Amino acid sequence: MTQKLESLTVCSKIWVLKGFVDLRTIISWLFFWVVFLSFPFTGLAAPDAVPDTIPGKGKTLIVGIDPIPPFALKTEEGQWHGISWAIWHLAASSLGWRYEIKLMPLEQIIPALLAGEIDVAATAYGITENREAKVDFSVPYYFSSFGVATAKPRGVHAWMAYLKEVFSSYLLKPVLFLTAILFFVSMLFWLCERRKDRKNKDLRFFKGIGNAFLLSSETMTTVGYGENVPKTKMGRTLACIWMFVSIILVTSLTASVTSSLTTIQLQKTLYDLDDLHHIRVGCLAPPSRSALYLARQGIAHQSFDSIQAALKALSQRKLDAVVYDFSTLQYLVHEDYRDELTVLSRTFNPKFLALPLPPDSPLRRPLNKAIMEVMETPVWHRILVSYIGKDVVPSMLPFVHRNNGQ
Repeated sequence: MTQKLESLTVCSKIWVLKGFVDLRTIISWLFFWVVFLSFPFTGLAAPDAVPDTIPGKGKTLIVGIDPIPPFALKTEEGQWHGISWAIWHLAASSLGWRYEIKLMPLEQIIPALLAGEIDVAATAYGITENREAKVDFSVPYYFSSFGVATAKPRGVHAWMAYLKEVFSSYLLKPVLFLTAILFFVSMLFWLCERRKDRKNKDLRFFKGIGNAFLLSSETMTTVGYGENVPKTKMGRTLACIWMFVSIILVTSLTASVTSSLTTIQLQKTLYDLDDLHHIRVGCLAPPSRSALYLARQGIAHQSFDSIQAALKALSQRKLDAVVYDFSTLQYLVHEDYRDELTVLSRTFNPKFLALPLPPDSPLRRPLNKAIMEVMETPVWHRILVSYIGKDVVPSMLPFVHRNNGQ
């Protein structure tokens, strides 16, 4: 009887121990799954995925704009257009965002973003180190740089510029070279014909050379008056050879003169930045990027409240050059000063334009995706062509994927 009780006691202890082990295992597994499921599975999602609930949808966004051609303009009917406005409008429309426009000067955009007065700005706003430290930016949608506008020569200045081109070394060199060849051929003609002129037995050297020069010139230009003709066999043989050689020389001279004129034109529109130290320069008043850049370069300049005022002073010959955004200068000169001013093709200090947003703005990610989609469409290319021309557009599209597979 005692042995049976002892065996029952041992069995009960074994069952209690097994139950304790099973309970501890169950609790351990439950704790493991609770901890595992508490971590988010964001690592499995696509890095560029946009949330299903788009931030900003359902409320009216405030967009700050400073009218700067050709990036943000307003028609007489109150309709907005421009490069910066177009990229914002198309992107916002694709996201279903509603917005209102608030006018403000360019220097007030960053304070307004930091104060929460606006949600984004759609104007010509370049990315700089100082601005990036204060606010966020969307992906760049445009690439531009500074340009220089100058006045076209007119009146006496136009004639002086023309004469300067005509008597420049680029044109004088081929003319002098051709004159030397004509003189050499004239000497050969005179040596061949000097003993056959019976009417003028005392024909002197200079008169004979003059007649020979006229003969060689008539042969080269294919203008024969019939008065000066070679009479000797050597003279006629030389005339035949000179006819074919002169065709080659005239062709080469035409190509050389054309190249010289092209070089002169390029030299007029391509010059070093150091040239701005010696002329009267105008720009937009600080804190514009152009004024700050000229100050850093040590270039003396006159500031204006608007770029239109600076161009007006340039047209009145109160300035020699105006430095500002290349695209803006091109647009304004083409619209208002087409016959008076010109924008040089030389550019400097390149920059990217983007839409500024408040720091850590939830709008930035969906806006970037929408901007990239807009820039992939032919509509965006046509918008740029309409404002800055098809010759300038390729250099302004660093991010657009072309459809030819490049």
